[in-house]
Amino acid sequence: MKKYSNSETPENIGSCWLLYGKPGVGKTYSFGTLPDPILVVVTEPREPRRTLNYPEARSKKIDFVEFETFDEYMEMLDELYQKYGEGTKPYKSICLDSLSFLQSKFKMDFEDDRFIDAISEKKRSNLLIDKFRIEKADWGGLGSAMKRITAVLNKFSKQGVQVVATATLTENPSWNRDLTAAPAFQGEFVQVLNGYFDFIGLVTASGDTGNPYPPIVSFVSPEQDFVAKSCSNTLNEKGGKGILDFEKILKLINS
Repeated sequence: MKKYSNSETPENIGSCWLLYGKPGVGKTYSFGTLPDPILVVVTEPREPRRTLNYPEARSKKIDFVEFETFDEYMEMLDELYQKYGEGTKPYKSICLDSLSFLQSKFKMDFEDDRFIDAISEKKRSNLLIDKFRIEKADWGGLGSAMKRITAVLNKFSKQGVQVVATATLTENPSWNRDLTAAPAFQGEFVQVLNGYFDFIGLVTASGDTGNPYPPIVSFVSPEQDFVAKSCSNTLNEKGGKGILDFEKILKLINS
């Protein structure tokens, strides 16, 4: 059993944030506005330090880590969380960039493992059509992997950490064609997404076409035509939309 008290001050309470949007709109860019020290768990092959190479971000203490396998992710996150339980808090903010890319990586791992297993049992041939497909039974395993990773990240927020995950955008998702925009996830993970995050925001570029930064984020969907979530009455009263600057957003929701 776990027991919590409402005696903590707002500044000592963490939150879980999911930011999604098209590439290049400023999701990673916003990490530089978080409280530091900051840990960025990198899943994409691109160089994140280039995006965070601006004065405000350079003034922050930011560490980057990369892993190859599901077990490496879980081991690192579990070891880090243990430090928080012991009273040592190395980071005020933890980011995973990006969660949708991580799912695609895990999907490829499932494809590879299933192919190796099928070849050994002579159930497939060494052809491209047999190499790159996932069995129906594997979708449950993929969903479980995503839920386990996200659940560990979620635990850090109970230690006062701001946890931020990013995702790419999909238009008119297959699971709800009425939506114009949603995080690009597959399988059953979509059905439990809201339970892991306090805030889900659609990120768009600023109105200046010459420079997309600073980005704009919407945590409220007035027409309910895109995925959004906000657990802050104060933020909701302000319309739930504005510049994606965590320093300003945290000041608002903690006021």
